[in-house]
Amino acid sequence: MIKELWHSFPRLLEQKINALLEEAEPTPAKAFQLYKTCQHEGLWNESFEKFSDRLESFFAIARSERRKSHMDQLLNRPMSMAVYEGFHLNFRSGLVNSHSVMNIVSWAHNLMRLGHKTDSAVISTDVLSRTLHYITHPPFFEKAENIDFDDFCAAWRKTVFSLFGKKHDAEFNAIVNELRWLNTQLKSEEQAIKKTGIVPTIYLTQTEIDWTEAVEKAVSLNREIPKFPLSRGPEKQRLIDLVRTISLYKIVQTSQHPEFREQRDKIRATILDRCASLLRECAR
Repeated sequence: MIKELWHSFPRLLEQKINALLEEAEPTPAKAFQLYKTCQHEGLWNESFEKFSDRLESFFAIARSERRKSHMDQLLNRPMSMAVYEGFHLNFRSGLVNSHSVMNIVSWAHNLMRLGHKTDSAVISTDVLSRTLHYITHPPFFEKAENIDFDDFCAAWRKTVFSLFGKKHDAEFNAIVNELRWLNTQLKSEEQAIKKTGIVPTIYLTQTEIDWTEAVEKAVSLNREIPKFPLSRGPEKQRLIDLVRTISLYKIVQTSQHPEFREQRDKIRATILDRCASLLRECAR
């Protein structure tokens, strides 16, 4: 599980950061700007306090489910689409939930520690917290939404340099280079999905792929099935299930019991189907 999460870390981090805007609320300055706009457009003629209550109700709705009609019902009359576009929040105009930010910090710290096997100061919760604060409170020359992994790395590098100078450059570059390599792999997989339409549902090492191919060939030709190549056995659930099915198949191959013989072809077909699914759906 850790290996699969680590492989997907760059994409998962992007998703988690951008998802912070799902529950963001307007900053006081943004709320007042919306209030003045609605006043000017004749959409609102009561106090700012009451308008703030309407905004709170609107932004309590999940971002993906918000509609112009929701806010229209809270105003004196429906607004134009041009005014409604102003209700869109980014990291410069929205306040994100601090608890959600710290959840990302904790998740990223633990996955970096386990995935890269390091306790370097550059992955400390303090460093990652400062990095996310920079991203979620961007200066005017930085992006305020649609954050990608390179944006995170740039903010992370600035944070590390501001705290330590070049003291931890070697450690930082080692981690970033590995993560950027993973990001390149993810982009290649995404391109492959666009071409084939097949979405990877499991990440296999080359050793695991080679073994699965060998199992498929052995069962197809009714030859001896190779053992799993690692002494500790498989760690991924679908490979564990395959090994168990292979063990059952070996029993029915040698058993003279009538009921077992009847199940032989069904189990053989199951193994072949599972091998084919793994090879078809895995990311390479």
